[in-house]
Amino acid sequence: MNDFIIYILWTFFGLQHSLLARPYFKSQIKYLLGERFEKNIYPFLYFLSQCIIFLIVYDLIRNVKPDIIFFQLPNKYHGFIFLLNRISNLYLLLTVFHFNIGEFTGFSQLVNIFTSNRKNSINTNQSLNSSFLYRYIRHPMYLGIILVYLTSTTIYSDVFFVNVVSILIYIDIGSYFEEKTLIRKFGSSYIDFQSKTNKFIPFIR
Repeated sequence: MNDFIIYILWTFFGLQHSLLARPYFKSQIKYLLGERFEKNIYPFLYFLSQCIIFLIVYDLIRNVKPDIIFFQLPNKYHGFIFLLNRISNLYLLLTVFHFNIGEFTGFSQLVNIFTSNRKNSINTNQSLNSSFLYRYIRHPMYLGIILVYLTSTTIYSDVFFVNVVSILIYIDIGSYFEEKTLIRKFGSSYIDFQSKTNKFIPFIR
């Protein structure tokens, strides 16, 4: 029963997260509330809402008690796992700086409402990012999320493995739709980028 609850929570988060980011949903927002709201206000509201919803969902998941503990690492390995987790967190933080953080959070678009340069509220000349970590994998942030969770504990229970499976499924589905959007945006440039890079793990397609 506990495993089922976790699946439901991850499914809820994944569905609403993906739905609210889809071009079709954004077009409906634009139709109902206008282009200015969709371009300048919605990105920030989306980012803020997803942070809040994730924190609620993950807090609920964290409090699900395991039914089975398969194994636990001896104390002598705890320091090593902690070190790996710190490295994973630093790597995940590094991936954030591959983005324009202002646009990623929607803050830049929101601020542009109050500036004189309203027509340029969003960067319409974005180029395909293929530098640094993107030279090797197409989704470095997703890899960071996986690594952080895998190194987050030394107790491996049914809850841990259900979370791993749920995260992997969500990331695989999310990356599929994300890449479809990027193909529509960048066309043959992104298709060529796909052919030269791996999805999540360097040297493994």
